[in-house]
Amino acid sequence: MSSNYSSVYFSYGAYSKAQPSPDGPTINDDSLTVEKVTSDLTFPTSMTFVGNNDILVTEKNTGRVMRVLDGQVQDNPLVDLSVASKIERGLLGIAASKHLDGKIFVFLSYTESGNNEDGSDVSNNVDPLGNRLYRYQYVDGKLIDPVLLLDLTAIPNNLNRTDHNGGKVTIGPDNNVYMIMGEVGGHRTQAQNIGNGPAPNGLGGVLRITQDGGLVDDEPIFGADLPLGVYYAMGIRNSFGIDFDPMTGNLWDTENGPTAGDEINLVFPGFNSGWSLIQGFSNDDLLGNGATPNDLVSFGNGKYAEPKFAWHIPIGPTALKFLNSDKLGKEYENDMFVGDINNGNLYRFTLNEARDDIVINNTNVGGTATLADKKVDNPVESIPITFGQGFGGITDIQVGPDGYMYVLSYTGDVYKILPTSQSTIPKAQSTLSQSSVVPEGSTLITINGISGDNSYAPNPITINSGETITWYNADTISHTATSGSDSDPDEGQLFDSDAILSKQAFTLKFDNKGTFDYYCVYHPSMVGEIVVK
Repeated sequence: MSSNYSSVYFSYGAYSKAQPSPDGPTINDDSLTVEKVTSDLTFPTSMTFVGNNDILVTEKNTGRVMRVLDGQVQDNPLVDLSVASKIERGLLGIAASKHLDGKIFVFLSYTESGNNEDGSDVSNNVDPLGNRLYRYQYVDGKLIDPVLLLDLTAIPNNLNRTDHNGGKVTIGPDNNVYMIMGEVGGHRTQAQNIGNGPAPNGLGGVLRITQDGGLVDDEPIFGADLPLGVYYAMGIRNSFGIDFDPMTGNLWDTENGPTAGDEINLVFPGFNSGWSLIQGFSNDDLLGNGATPNDLVSFGNGKYAEPKFAWHIPIGPTALKFLNSDKLGKEYENDMFVGDINNGNLYRFTLNEARDDIVINNTNVGGTATLADKKVDNPVESIPITFGQGFGGITDIQVGPDGYMYVLSYTGDVYKILPTSQSTIPKAQSTLSQSSVVPEGSTLITINGISGDNSYAPNPITINSGETITWYNADTISHTATSGSDSDPDEGQLFDSDAILSKQAFTLKFDNKGTFDYYCVYHPSMVGEIVVK
């Protein structure tokens, strides 16, 4: 078999990332548009503003912090760190804190290489030193004087997994540092609600420390001693997004489920999100173990709470940001925006008057009745909350000093959302159709949606050696065409489309004869078969 694409094979569906739309990102509001700020970054993960049109961006696999000044990526990195980079390891989070004396502290979270070489965990199986949080000073365009604040394990419980490192960092309204950590490759401690498991080890929760690395001098939440003393919340599988509501100071996060149960949560002091016994709404029992909130481990003031929103159809939610500005219109001011990695979509949520819950109301467009239960059971249900699309897998969202929204894509792009009236660039319009993305002479398979072996039509399909197949995604969300089946150790080795966006296609030439099974890594119940004669 051969194809005209290149991809990296991953064994977990969460790592199939959406490509940007060929027509560029679009916003579902004609009064708003998207401009590209730059496209010269390498797998960026997080960004922070240090001034007008002055952005610091982390690159996952290079370990570089790059400066984007007036839309130009500067030649030299502010710092070049040695990072382990397999799967979700790497340079992951950044946050800046400006002080009255003029000092600017920059906080970086990353998986530190075990031998001072980038990617040595991939090339030579070198164990990383740890998942670490450092404080730097930002002086004259450089990051200097590193101080180690947190040192957490990066060694997974299952050595075949290097996922769930979390790593997002933000500064709270109390000027303390908040960092969200995943469970790092399947750790199962009491912080993951395993009652007879090992003691918590700093993984699987939101951690809170002072800017000097000390314990916050408040009443203990889970406990006074380390490591319980640094936990602000626990029971979290993995997350790529945290932000504080500018109106209340409440912390919110996104959380990733396994094959279902992506979440948005209000994270109060002592919040227990339920993992590894509960994911999604507890009554839905998505993990199939019959667990209830009464089965969770309790420390100090710890308490379970249901998510405020959930997806039964996984989207891979990432960044979460409140728009503390009216520059996009008063109707969007202080709304919550969430990105995803699977589809490249940007979602908008409004809060109730008390700002302790999400409301689905007439600020959303059409089809809102199905979202009254605060969960997406079918891909079509996401349409009313979709604010924009076509960004590629989103890794961060920030609001600039100019009040506009900025979106970071893993493809290396930074986008700015602004009023159409303020832009000199024509508004992108989607022109994709089936005929425009399916090559002439290719055999067509239509991806209809999540429906077992009826997900693809025709299925099975028979072609001759040397012919091509094109999968066209007629659904409203991304899917993949990946060889093998779920949990097959050889899945994706023969072919892996990566994310096929809605109304887009993937074409593959089959040179070898045989029978080839395939499925969607996002939705493993979707199964198909190809017979090559």
